[in-house]
Amino acid sequence: MPITVLCKVVDNFGDIGVVWRLCCQLSNQIKKENFTSKINLIVDDLASFNKICNSVDSNKSFRIVENINIFNWNDEKLCYDEFSKNDGENLSVILEVFQCGRPSWMEKILFEEKLNRTVQIIMIDYLTAEKYAEDFHCLQSLTRSSKVQKVNFMPGFTNKTGGLIIDSEWEHFCDYKNNKTLLCFTYDRNWDALANACKKSNYIEKVLIAPGKGFESLKKSFYSNFIKDSNLKIEELSFMNQNEWDKMLKNCGVLFIRGEESMSRACLSGIPFVWHAYPQSDEYQLIKVRALLERMSIHFKCEDFKIIEKVWILINSAESEVEQEVFEKAILDFFDNAEKLVYGFREFALDLRKNGDLCSNLMTFIKNRCIIEGNNRNLF
Repeated sequence: MPITVLCKVVDNFGDIGVVWRLCCQLSNQIKKENFTSKINLIVDDLASFNKICNSVDSNKSFRIVENINIFNWNDEKLCYDEFSKNDGENLSVILEVFQCGRPSWMEKILFEEKLNRTVQIIMIDYLTAEKYAEDFHCLQSLTRSSKVQKVNFMPGFTNKTGGLIIDSEWEHFCDYKNNKTLLCFTYDRNWDALANACKKSNYIEKVLIAPGKGFESLKKSFYSNFIKDSNLKIEELSFMNQNEWDKMLKNCGVLFIRGEESMSRACLSGIPFVWHAYPQSDEYQLIKVRALLERMSIHFKCEDFKIIEKVWILINSAESEVEQEVFEKAILDFFDNAEKLVYGFREFALDLRKNGDLCSNLMTFIKNRCIIEGNNRNLF
């Protein structure tokens, strides 16, 4: 049975980063279990996709990369012709990722052309440590047709969710390296406190600045006059393929990280990290941050956890509410205690692996659901 994955690129590269990792791991899972299924990936922004996977050609509406069929969401004729074949066979299982919706040509096939087959739409939601991830996991919802079944599948941090994507490169983590290298991949804000803390800390000697939304604001702070006079080494990173990014991230000593894709890798790395959550109205990001902190807290001694909690809350609070000196001291404390904190981050990473791989859990769910809905056992 084909599995078709939908992705709209909203946050530059984070959305497609998660989805590409998801598709590759699903493809590996299919090979591992000797299924004959294929993965179709439908993406609306191939140019952004190309930044993390150079084999993707933004000028071609169809391409096969790593045994995954990649389609341009916006090429309506090509997609309609392909996905309407054989009573919509390629739409038997649809993964709708991050509430991206469905293209108009797909809606026509699903709801106007009266398919005879049952279609399973599985909503893969955003990663969160909030309690609702457990409450919504495997929860069904209605569509306009009894033939189109829809259900939620929630990534998460507990065994009551689908877990995280744990591909082969992340099944284990390497020994921690105290190489005094900081990776900065953040959103925009004033980063003077971070730059000052790096200058003063004996723990940080090199700073890697990753491209993305926070790139210019990071450069502005780190290239200021007081930093130029220090011995701190600054390196601007170029866009890299996902595998290259993973390897680079694993070889850093401290991470200041943003987004779901890189945050989930940081969680699995066992490396001390600070999460810069996507800023939301009414500072809702603090609810998400506190939820993740709560999941992590059991792996640290109380006094050690306070060091982490303080810098996480400050970095995710509105700039107008944060005193730069207080912020700088919190970052400096985190740097100076980073090596001591490794034990807790590693325990947290090990605990996450106990929940299993999201894609393996998802494949089991798909198989069981398709059988329950009356399809035969030779689907895959």
